Amino acid sequence: MRYSRNPGVRRARHRLAPTKSLFAAVSVLLMLAGCATTPVAPPVSVAPSPVTAEELVAKLQEREAAVRTLKALFTVEASGSALKSPQRMEAALIYQRPGNIRLQTFARLGFPLFDLLLSEGQYQLRFPLQGTTQKGAVSDLDHKSGVDAPVTLGLQAIMGSLGGVIVSTDQVSLREEQNQYVVDVMASSDRTLVARRLWVSQQTLNIVRQDLFDVAGHPMATMTYQDYRVVGTTSAGPLAWPSRVFAEGGMKGGVARAKLTITFHDIVPNPELAVKDWGPLQAGRQAETVVAPSGFTGQP
Repeated sequence: MRYSRNPGVRRARHRLAPTKSLFAAVSVLLMLAGCATTPVAPPVSVAPSPVTAEELVAKLQEREAAVRTLKALFTVEASGSALKSPQRMEAALIYQRPGNIRLQTFARLGFPLFDLLLSEGQYQLRFPLQGTTQKGAVSDLDHKSGVDAPVTLGLQAIMGSLGGVIVSTDQVSLREEQNQYVVDVMASSDRTLVARRLWVSQQTLNIVRQDLFDVAGHPMATMTYQDYRVVGTTSAGPLAWPSRVFAEGGMKGGVARAKLTITFHDIVPNPELAVKDWGPLQAGRQAETVVAPSGFTGQP
């Protein structure tokens, strides 16, 4: 480093140095002040493109068809007039399109409560602790099993986030309400009474609520779906599944026969299924005397 030998020059340079530093500091402060006062534009939310009833139904059908098989583990908290007392149980479900289902439930200590198999319009219900089995048509399940309302409502709630089956003979109408699509599915002979009503998020096209009605148009059950999370990928794209479902069913005089809170712990879409996944129930077994598991009533 070189210095000038002239003391006067050296002193002059020493006097200029602070001035340059001060000028640089002021420049930085002005730049920062300018940045602080410059308004930042908020992120622009992109509104979803509107869909028609046909487009929405096609999307729901595509999503439902893409789930060929399913395995699920979840917790069920059940109450209502169909139960002697509130129940909490763990459950495991096996599903295969279009309608094969196995549902196993266990008490908190791991004791099996019941093992239900649905296949080809028939059901078999086994109570392992009692060593008894029942079978019959699925349409009779609501009246004979002793676990009718909770089981039926639970199956409707579990699979409801896929949208259910909407066939070509159904009349479908669509309207918008509070950032949601409301889809009315009318399946009666004259196609004027609503059989199902779906509330669908406009942002994600996930079902957030479903109402079911009887043949006279009276409310039969309602389900809400919360906190969707992606659980895998199917041919229809990423599959989102609700972490929690609330359901009420069997309405009579304003009182629900069953109220369920279902909390999912694990969802596996499209796993390979083996014969052992369907358990010990055999289609040819002779029906035995039915004993409802502890906590359930057998009365409609």
